[in-house]
Amino acid sequence: MAVKINDIIKMAEKIAPPFLAESWDNVGLMVGRKEAQAERVLVALDGIDPVIDEALEKNCQMIITHHPLIFKPIKNITTSSALGKRIIKLIKNDIALYSAHTNLDIVNGGTNSILAEKIGLKNIENLCPDVFDGMGLGKVGELNEAVSVDKLADIVKNILELDAVTVCAAKNKSIKKIGLCTGSGAGFEYIKAAADKGCDAFITGDVGYHDAQNAIDLNISIIDAGHYGTETIIVDSLVERFNDLSRENNYDIEFIKSEACINILKFYF
Repeated sequence: MAVKINDIIKMAEKIAPPFLAESWDNVGLMVGRKEAQAERVLVALDGIDPVIDEALEKNCQMIITHHPLIFKPIKNITTSSALGKRIIKLIKNDIALYSAHTNLDIVNGGTNSILAEKIGLKNIENLCPDVFDGMGLGKVGELNEAVSVDKLADIVKNILELDAVTVCAAKNKSIKKIGLCTGSGAGFEYIKAAADKGCDAFITGDVGYHDAQNAIDLNISIIDAGHYGTETIIVDSLVERFNDLSRENNYDIEFIKSEACINILKFYF
């Protein structure tokens, strides 16, 4: 028996409460009818065309993404824009789309928590000031033993199953205490926050040239594992947690991982 979209939204809000989202963010139901029913849900990082087509092919009535389908205000919905086409396709096929963004980054058990756990950090705390009840953006923790920058790069690359990572190495510094922020967390305020907490390295994505220079000035190494690489890890976790909640509620609904959402940035060696 299918359940209402609104019931699935309640599960999503249990995993990542919307009130945790940054004020500039857009989270929640992007497209769709709360009263509509669903029996299959596709979970993906992005609500891009291949993912929407995949939902159609796999007979999914809902898509849950990390990145918001609608982020900036829009003035119209027409086929003259890629976003307009996506919204129209979703509505035409009665597919709902829900997004959990910075609230999923901030909540315990979210993107940053998962990355910290995968790397094997101990004594984990928030990188940025607490948002609510011990939850905050980014994480800081320690490895069991100090490693070289090259070794840390290998660890991150292998754990995240990446072809390569970008490294900015501080001079003559081994790594034990690490800060991290998934996605685009390379702004100076995050790098400085990690340095101020005594971190030897900072792991994130989307590092710019001048951000790397700032890191060198602060004597902190940088591992850029990419926006996709640091965040796609949340999809498996979400699928597992949604299916667990579905069973707990005796819902006859299946959550499946998208196979169409891939990293569009490629390395050539």
